[in-house]
Amino acid sequence: MRLLATEEFIIAKCEATGSLSAEARIDGALPGPIALISVRVLPADLPAPAKSLVGETITVTETQGWSAADSMGNRTATVSVEFSGPMKFEGRLRLESEGENGSHITTTGKFTANVPFIGGKIEKVAAEQTSRYLNAEERVAREQLG
Repeated sequence: MRLLATEEFIIAKCEATGSLSAEARIDGALPGPIALISVRVLPADLPAPAKSLVGETITVTETQGWSAADSMGNRTATVSVEFSGPMKFEGRLRLESEGENGSHITTTGKFTANVPFIGGKIEKVAAEQTSRYLNAEERVAREQLG
């Protein structure tokens, strides 16, 4: 959790996913509950009909509200991602300790795109992009952990 809760890591993961700009803020302090907030601007990599609604870029505001660690060192978080377009993501994160082997994060949630007729396609594209984003985040974490 110490790595995840640094502005440097948040900015690095945003840059690794193609952000044109990124800002990070951390509310609270470890070992207690903590909120990680990032605002980034990404190129709008969307189907043409959706791109016409949002323009060339999308501003993404992500808020992760992490609990304090339990007796096993595990944490949970609520996560919300607001997009400048007609879409959002709501979910949960679970950070589980694996002892000396490190830890892993499980992400669950749902995208909602409020666009008639093409909302499902937008949600599918967002899910695919999120998978790539999470892979890049994992790569950045491994690089920073050495």
